[in-house]
Amino acid sequence: MNRYGRLGGSIDAGSWDHDEYSRLEELEEREHPRYGPWSLHGDLVRHHISEAQSAIATWLACRRPGGLDELVETEVTEQHLADIAAENDHDDSGYPKTLDELRSTTLSLRLAMLRSALQYNLAAFSVGLGSLTDRQPSILSVAFLQLYNHLAEDATIRTCANETCGRDFVRQRGRAEYGQNRTSGIKYCTRECARAQAQREHRRRKAATIRQAPAPTKTPPALQAEEQLG
Repeated sequence: MNRYGRLGGSIDAGSWDHDEYSRLEELEEREHPRYGPWSLHGDLVRHHISEAQSAIATWLACRRPGGLDELVETEVTEQHLADIAAENDHDDSGYPKTLDELRSTTLSLRLAMLRSALQYNLAAFSVGLGSLTDRQPSILSVAFLQLYNHLAEDATIRTCANETCGRDFVRQRGRAEYGQNRTSGIKYCTRECARAQAQREHRRRKAATIRQAPAPTKTPPALQAEEQLG
């Protein structure tokens, strides 16, 4: 934030639980005793980052066959269904009563939160008068603009081949000239991951060569003595 400016984010974009919304609203109104309005409470930072990560996870799931079902599977349980019924025992109309209904509702909620996050964070780039500088885009708004660009270009998602990374990525970073990052013929998310995996495989090949090399033959002591005397 020191380098790129304010984080941005809106509690209206995804906090639909009333108690949680009230808590975040109170944090927004609270001023730092020293820095005043030029600060952001740590819980708000965590909230906005978590919302952004959730939106990106939903988009990544949309790009894979069966990805959305896999994404929400941990939330589609008998226990979760029972908790919802207990919380709404006074009025059970409109609430899921089966696992299939819960899965459908959870999927719809995930997609709605993705749309909401895009809508709120892209507001700075809406058509209107004034330059981009005048609109003062935040870190999150720029990040969501990149996500929107991926949506618009129907970007291909790859998984980094570095066995200790496994990060999802669209463009490889670290080897580009003039800010143009490669999107084809790539296996690693960064040049550091490519180098680390290459070194790891080199060490394995070297160790395998050593193991496969024939053991040196030992000369009996008597022959060693004869060779030294001769």
